Amino acid sequence: LRQVSESVLTVTPYRWVTPSSTDRLARLIQTVCDKELDALTFTSAPAADATLATAKSMHRFEDFCAALRHDVVAAAVGPVTAGPLVEAGVKPIQPERFRMGALIKRVCDYLEQHKVIRLRAGDIDIELRGRCVDVQGRSVLLGPNALALFRTLAASESVVSRQELITCLPVRRDDHALEVALSRLRRSLGVPGLIITVVKRGYRLNVSRPAPADV
Repeated sequence: LRQVSESVLTVTPYRWVTPSSTDRLARLIQTVCDKELDALTFTSAPAADATLATAKSMHRFEDFCAALRHDVVAAAVGPVTAGPLVEAGVKPIQPERFRMGALIKRVCDYLEQHKVIRLRAGDIDIELRGRCVDVQGRSVLLGPNALALFRTLAASESVVSRQELITCLPVRRDDHALEVALSRLRRSLGVPGLIITVVKRGYRLNVSRPAPADV
């Protein structure tokens, strides 16, 4: 190019810089580790690299990657962006067309298919989307501990032990925290008999799960 032109400009299409508020990225990583997000999207490889490097500097790398593997959906706009994540053992979802609009649609479709929890308690329909649970048209926003309890109970079709429930709590893990979270969850849902105490064993949800054809 320099042989045929007097002026050649170097353009950097992607450049990651530290956020103006230095704790914003750290708070994002902490939120992912606490499993308080439904999805985390990446639109460039430098951003993915920087996020993973920051997680390492916070000594939260394993927790961060584990959350992206199991609880928080990782999404990348294309294979180049996905590269650093794949190297870290995370398999992000990707759109067929490597465009922002296609990424947004892919994330929305995936969350609708895999992350919406639908249950029935008698003739009452219950649906959980993100942190918001809908009970017969009444919408309730759950706190971190109540949300973790509900997701853990909903994921099991049998009894969940107290220790398992304590372990799933993102904020304070002890018997008192569990009792408080269970009380708040029951009060928020407002469905008598929904959460059943199984003496000396733990807890379970008294629900049925709609067949795919009913969803």
